[in-house]
Amino acid sequence: MHYIFILFFVSFTIYILFLTINIISFLLYRPNTKNHTSNLSVSVIVAIRDGQKSLDRLIRALLDQDYNGEFEFILVDDQSIDKTKEIIQNAQQKHPKIKYVSSNEGDSKLSFKKRALDAGISKSKYEILLFTDVDCKMEKSWIKTMAESFDQDTDYVIGFSRAQKVFGLANLFQRIDFLMLMFSAKAVSKIGWPLACSGQNQAYKKSLFNTVSGYKNISHLLMGDDSIFLQLCLKFGAKVKFCSNPDSYIFCRPERFWRNLFFQRMRWAGDGNIMWKYNILFYLIMVSTVLSNLFIFFLILRYSFYILFVVLIVKLIFEITLSILGSMHFKEKISIFDFIYWYILNIPYICIMSTSSFFAGFLSWKNRGQ
Repeated sequence: MHYIFILFFVSFTIYILFLTINIISFLLYRPNTKNHTSNLSVSVIVAIRDGQKSLDRLIRALLDQDYNGEFEFILVDDQSIDKTKEIIQNAQQKHPKIKYVSSNEGDSKLSFKKRALDAGISKSKYEILLFTDVDCKMEKSWIKTMAESFDQDTDYVIGFSRAQKVFGLANLFQRIDFLMLMFSAKAVSKIGWPLACSGQNQAYKKSLFNTVSGYKNISHLLMGDDSIFLQLCLKFGAKVKFCSNPDSYIFCRPERFWRNLFFQRMRWAGDGNIMWKYNILFYLIMVSTVLSNLFIFFLILRYSFYILFVVLIVKLIFEITLSILGSMHFKEKISIFDFIYWYILNIPYICIMSTSSFFAGFLSWKNRGQ
């Protein structure tokens, strides 16, 4: 038991140290005052599986983009069984910027969404590749602000994503949890240590994609098109930037039910299990995060209530400080009651996810096998 306690304590210390780095990054943050316009040519690529409910709104939002440079919209039908193909092809006939592509045109060795994205990239005309999902909402200047983040020293741009607000406790947890992930992603990116991103809002150069051989090195993974691909690009020397311009923010699909949220996060966590192959330090942080939360249950079982109280208070102070600084930076609002709700549920949630992640390989992508 003595050695187990030491393991938990060391893990908790690493986790608090990581939070400290996040906090210091925000405290030392200085906004980039350089203003520059961009006329880079952009290919927006969206992989779509049974997206008929969201497609019309997405197409309107894309066509409404305010950008002076050249751009195109590549909408990839990922073997949909609804009217996705028909809707995209009808839109293509009316709007020359829209291009219909089938995921079957992607590398057949790739799995799930990555094959659809590969198909879209192979048909793209431009150097800047910008990605989102069919059920996301964006501002009119989304393309403009993401494109302006690129310069000669930037190969990869991480965009800010947040969940849409709907009524329900599952959505409340989703929103706070997603914001905390984004706050941390921004903080460590600012100090030159990008760890995570979201495929709902990211961009990179086509030349970078070709340099790393696309998704071939991660073809076997269920997901892997965002954070793991980011780590793969970093191994090839990619220069990464986080775009904090509010006009670049994306609203992603809200999850109203715990079951849907659980399986979404289970897929995400599945990629985390093999992160050690791409970034051992990031993997160590994830393991420390899990063990830090298991530490709390260990202390409960050991009736070590004094130590438990100290651990909970220290954890609360550091996490709420990160939430305050992140909220100030991104102009988000998190009430103390909402945060406490997330804080309490997040402890068992992390423990459950860490266990469930080992079964992520049995999940399908959007009700479909590989």
